[in-house]
Amino acid sequence: MTFGDWDKAIIISLLLSSLLLPIFLLVEAGNLQASEIPGVIVTFLLYIAVFLLVSIIGWLLVGFPVHWLACKFGCTNYFFYMAIPVTFLLVSSMTNGPWVLGLISSIQAFIFRYVVFINKT
Repeated sequence: MTFGDWDKAIIISLLLSSLLLPIFLLVEAGNLQASEIPGVIVTFLLYIAVFLLVSIIGWLLVGFPVHWLACKFGCTNYFFYMAIPVTFLLVSSMTNGPWVLGLISSIQAFIFRYVVFINKT
């Protein structure tokens, strides 16, 4: 049973998906005045800190067990990696929940699956 290069894959997926946060923050902020820029920077730093904390907890509680099960049973296609994040995205978008977390976790899972087995496919 090979787990792929999961340490490199988790770092790449976290970094690439975290690039979406400034884009989302700027879209939500709209037109900014010069006096609002320091507040936006502090808000962005808080978003990044919470994002990394939530991402690490999510990988520990959900991502790594799913990766282990997928490798153990030989079902390493994209469906197993994307099922839980896409379900969270659909449920949160229908219930006015934090849909952006579902979107970013789906992107993380997609990038992780691609990078972890990049030499195998």
